[in-house]
Amino acid sequence: MPRQPEVHFRLKPEDQNGRHTIYLQFIYSGHRLFYSFGQTVRLKDWNTAKERVKNKQATTSDGKYALNDLLDNLHALCIKTYNGSLKTGIPAPGQIKKVLEDFVNQNHDDQTDNPTLYKLAQRFIDGEIKNKGKDKSRGSISNYKAVTKHLREFESKTRYRLTFETINLDFFYKYTSFLKDKLKLAPNTIAKDISILKVFMSEAVDLGYTANMQFRHKKFAFHEVDTDHVYLTDEELHDLYNFDLSHHKKLEQVKDLFIFGAWVGLRFSDFSNIKPENIVKIEGDYFIKIITQKTKDLVIIPCNPVVLEIFEKYKSNANRLPKTISNQKFNDYIKDVCKLAGTSDVKPVKEMMEKGRLSTNPGQELWQSISSHTARRSFATNYYLQGFPTLDLMKITGHKTERAFLKYIRVSKLDTAKRLAAHIKLNWSKKILKIA
Repeated sequence: MPRQPEVHFRLKPEDQNGRHTIYLQFIYSGHRLFYSFGQTVRLKDWNTAKERVKNKQATTSDGKYALNDLLDNLHALCIKTYNGSLKTGIPAPGQIKKVLEDFVNQNHDDQTDNPTLYKLAQRFIDGEIKNKGKDKSRGSISNYKAVTKHLREFESKTRYRLTFETINLDFFYKYTSFLKDKLKLAPNTIAKDISILKVFMSEAVDLGYTANMQFRHKKFAFHEVDTDHVYLTDEELHDLYNFDLSHHKKLEQVKDLFIFGAWVGLRFSDFSNIKPENIVKIEGDYFIKIITQKTKDLVIIPCNPVVLEIFEKYKSNANRLPKTISNQKFNDYIKDVCKLAGTSDVKPVKEMMEKGRLSTNPGQELWQSISSHTARRSFATNYYLQGFPTLDLMKITGHKTERAFLKYIRVSKLDTAKRLAAHIKLNWSKKILKIA
């Protein structure tokens, strides 16, 4: 019985830098192929039995791909090329080596002077390409990096070569399936991914890099799904603020910072980084005056009595607010705060244990749904329900369209019905007074 083809990865002797070059050895039908592909490793990081690097997160020398992914792809490509060539005879080692070289070299196209998709993406990441002269926010930069990472993973795993010309409908179907099935991304994350890729491609067209317009096809779109979030009413915010946590300073500070965010309507990245110069006094009243990190817009927000109380409480701090912590820790702690408030034996905020606020998860208790973003959403929703002009609210929240704002706030059918009822009562009372 003929010997089965064998693919091995071996190490060459240690070089002057204490590293070993990895090379591929392919043994098949009396032939031996040796192929080095420019990757090195330290002996202590190499698993000799598995012929892979021990750290699965280790990347190739350029930092763009997982090293073990490259080894897996080369292994699979050897076997695939060998099996595919058998119908015309046993392939020569040089024939298989050429296939391996083409695969490795295709990922180095961005080393040339020619424009590539990855080079263009990097210009976005570096902040070189702006929107009407405005710098991109840190969130946008982070999104550009994430999409670029996803594209490289897709190319590495599927061996679908990405160029400006190959971004077509066939790519779209393969890529969105990869994001969903392999990377397990949520629908809205995939939709964001595709929208950013379309920004890259639109810029490529504007720069004259390509005439490929398939990304503008009506099918080249991944629609978002409506997400389910909660907000806290004015009364719930006041009850939470008045809940005594003086015995637990860390949670008390998180609670106060959350309440502050709910009354100023800023994103966590903004309200958690208020500086002394952002607190200004105008004609006897205090305001928050800040340029937001995401939209770079100047917003001016009046301070209500609760905000002023918080300033007074933390007046020994430079910015008159509780100490800032990471968003992740904040989200964990604010849930602890709300759960304690809901289960307390002394003046509990019973609504925190209420179920049914989320239609997508009706069994989840309210405290489990609270995050830093609940503060901003509560601000927008409460003032909207009180009849504050939508366009004025949008100047604070940063929404560019009324449609986006209305999608953002959490107004239930019951909220709408109550608002209509109040409007009807007001109008009829005016009519009755006029008649009388």
